[in-house]
Amino acid sequence: MLLLGPINIAGTTGRIDSSRKRIGTELVAFLALNPGVDHHAIDDALWPGRIGNKDRRNQVISRTRSWLGTDTDGKPHFPRVHDTGDNRYRLGSHTACDWTRFQKHTRKGLADHTEDGDLALRRALALVRGRPFTGIDPGRYAWAEPAIEEMVSAITHVAYELSTRRREAGDVPAALWAARRGLLAAEENETLHRQVFLAHHAAGDIGALRQAAATLTNINEQLGGGVDMDAETAELLRNLLPRPLTTR
Repeated sequence: MLLLGPINIAGTTGRIDSSRKRIGTELVAFLALNPGVDHHAIDDALWPGRIGNKDRRNQVISRTRSWLGTDTDGKPHFPRVHDTGDNRYRLGSHTACDWTRFQKHTRKGLADHTEDGDLALRRALALVRGRPFTGIDPGRYAWAEPAIEEMVSAITHVAYELSTRRREAGDVPAALWAARRGLLAAEENETLHRQVFLAHHAAGDIGALRQAAATLTNINEQLGGGVDMDAETAELLRNLLPRPLTTR
């Protein structure tokens, strides 16, 4: 299950009608983030504000189970509720999720300030393909809003941490890579744009610094009819960019 960018489910062995795929994908995403839920939770997530319909729910679950199929050992990716041991809905134990892997790498990387820790943070950021849950139906996935906020916050924090570490170690390309990876999830995040500015300045590339500043200006102009650059960002640019020559 890929959530850190456009939602995608890879490795399915069954088939599903294109008209049924949207709701099936949402069910899988919900279970990936909320393992061990009952049917009430599924109803509230997928059909908020509507009276539960057992037949509708069971049809969606059955179609999704058939679509996901089995792993290489023949075990179902979406076990029947009677086979889970507690009569709760969850995906199979071998079903992977990029967010879970991101969290695992992050825990290791943030606790370890050696090169191994930096590598773990890099592995976490490498999983980011864009803003989490990109491409979803705007009328659905209300249940995912808190999770999306958590994901974006975690990604930007890791990107800032790794970018700072690598810049302070003199590895400007890695510092830029980390900041830009975070910007895939939150292009408007000025904390990460400041990391880009600092990296270009550390490399002595004033042209790239000016271009990065222009990129942020363009992003801000497109946000809600235009927003001003943060005062901290503007002050940093004043300090980093060379002052124009004056003549008398």
